Amino acid sequence: MENKFTVEIKYACQEILNRYYSVQVAKRSLDSDPWWIEKILQIERNCDRFLCGEHAEVSWVRDYGSKDLTEKESIARDSS
Repeated sequence: MENKFTVEIKYACQEILNRYYSVQVAKRSLDSDPWWIEKILQIERNCDRFLCGEHAEVSWVRDYGSKDLTEKESIARDSS
């Protein structure tokens, strides 16, 4: 059941990204991606890791919760 749910989440991520990029191409406006694109990509990567049995490799970056600028900079580096 967990794997089926994870696959469905992964497909939902792909649909969101495909829809977004289709609209951007149609509007001819591909400047820079909004902040949430990286979050969707992170969810998709974590689903892949989970499905491959790499549970220890799954990690989540907290976007909010720290007011310390240096910690936010390290979070941004860790998410790539």
